[in-house]
This record gives sequence, C-alpha cells and structure tokens, in this order.
Amino acid sequence: MGFILSAIIIGLIARAIDPDRLALALRSTDWAWIGVALALTLVTYLVRAQRWIILLRPLSCRFISVLRALLTGQLLNHLLPIRVGDVVRSIVLGREPGGSFARMFGSVLLEKAWDWLALCVLVLIVTWAAPLPDWFLTPARSIGLVAALVLLGLVAIAVVPERWIPLGMTKLDRALAGLPAPWRSFILRNIERLLDSLTVLRRRDTIIGAAIWTVVTWGLSIIINYAVQRAFSIESWIAAATLLVVLILGVALPPSIAALGIFEGLSMLTLSIYHVPLETALAIGLTLHLVVIVPLVICTAISWLVRTH
Repeated sequence: MGFILSAIIIGLIARAIDPDRLALALRSTDWAWIGVALALTLVTYLVRAQRWIILLRPLSCRFISVLRALLTGQLLNHLLPIRVGDVVRSIVLGREPGGSFARMFGSVLLEKAWDWLALCVLVLIVTWAAPLPDWFLTPARSIGLVAALVLLGLVAIAVVPERWIPLGMTKLDRALAGLPAPWRSFILRNIERLLDSLTVLRRRDTIIGAAIWTVVTWGLSIIINYAVQRAFSIESWIAAATLLVVLILGVALPPSIAALGIFEGLSMLTLSIYHVPLETALAIGLTLHLVVIVPLVICTAISWLVRTH
C-alpha cells in the first residue's frame, strides 16, 4: 500500500512539472550551500546524542553507544512505519551495562515530549509570521492541543511527591495479584524502571540542559532547510521553518520506505505557499531528502563498524 501511494504521488508530480525546468533548476545548484547542509546534518546527530545523554541521567552511557543507538533508530524510523526505530534504539542501548529497555524507552518518551513542545512553538511562530492556508492551520491547532497535554503531563510528573511512587507501586502490585508471580514481577520491575527515567524532570539542571539542546537541534534543522533552499536561490527563513513543520508531521509515520514521493510532494505543496516554482520546489525536496537520508545511512553503518570496549 505504501508503494502504491508513493507511485501515485510520483505520477502526479511527474504530470505537474516541466522536466526541462527541473533539469535547469538542478543544474543551477550551488553546491557550497549543499556542503553546509551536509555538515550541519552531521552536527545534528551529535547534538541529539548529547540531549539523550542528559535525559538518561543518572545513568552514564558511552557517547558512541548512545550515538549508535540514536542513528539506528532514526534510520529505521525513515524505513519502517509506526516509529519502530524508537523501540529498536531503546533495545540497542538497553543492552549496555546497567541499562534496560524500559529505562531507555522512558528517556525516548521524554525526548519526544521535548520535540513536541518545540514543534508547537515553531508552529506558533510560523502561523504568526506568515498567512497560511487552512490545510496547514487545521492540523496546527491539533498540535497545540497535543503539546498542551504533553506539557501538563510533564508538570504533573515533576510535582508528584516521591513518596507517592512506592505507594502507587504497592497498589499496582495488589491489583496484579491474580497474575503468576514471574509475570507480576516482570511488569512491576519494568514500570519502576520507566518511572525512574522520568525522575530527571525533578532536576533543574536536566530541564535546562534538555531545553537548550532542543533549541539547538531544531535551530540546526531550520538552518539545514534554509541552506538547501539557498542552493536554489530561495532566501526565506520562514519558508524553511514552515517546510520543517510540514515535513515533520507529514512523514512522522512514513507510509512507505523513506516516504518516497511523499517527502517531495509535501515540499512542493509547502513552498508553493511562498510562490516558489514547482520545478524549483521539487529540486529542493529531492535534494533535502538526500541530505536527510544519505548521511544517516553512511553514519549508521560506520557507527556499527566502530569497535567499542
């Protein structure tokens, strides 16, 4: 079904563009700006790994192990549906000494919560800075609601007294009394580890660190979009930010491998708001897609070849 959807979108794109104009746009590429985008893409991997390390406190994990798990998860998120990569990277890092799947997965949930908050802020900025169509504004309101719920959840976790956690675990143990002892022990142990991963929200230095690295991460993503647009003589920071929002939402659950066609179609749809010619928008979408995928594949492969002892 994913391949069929991609094929349909690619067919629609092919009918909408002039091949000669697309070739002209591609030939006019400023490769210096593409180099900037590629370099910053590599930096984002390091920044995201550093943020994850902060959210893993007080666990101490090797940077290369965190980076390997992160890259593997991101690559699988591009290739497989329903964010399977987030589960896989929790498994990969959970094999480290002192780690566990539940503990790592809890930190991934925190990471996603920070990203949702950042996305909400970016949506507010974009909708304030430019007149946008209803197809953008309608999901933007839903994002705001989700972000508000995420924020409330984080606040609730941060203010719940620590003495309530053992009490809650005791009540849960009683509620599961009908299960076999090994099953009950497995469930309770993993829930306790998951809750341990959320206790970092009680530490002010962790919150500040995670917030700073989240801002840096999203700022780099906007700059990467801008650099690719500049390679095709499109100078608009607000267009770069809008494109980031649409692509994050549009390929959050990729319906086909690497969102083939869908990524490019969303790029054309978004940049048309800013009166970018379809052929130029398609060239930007194609190039940005390669900037996202190719370094990720290479870096993931290298990370698994590096020996760590």
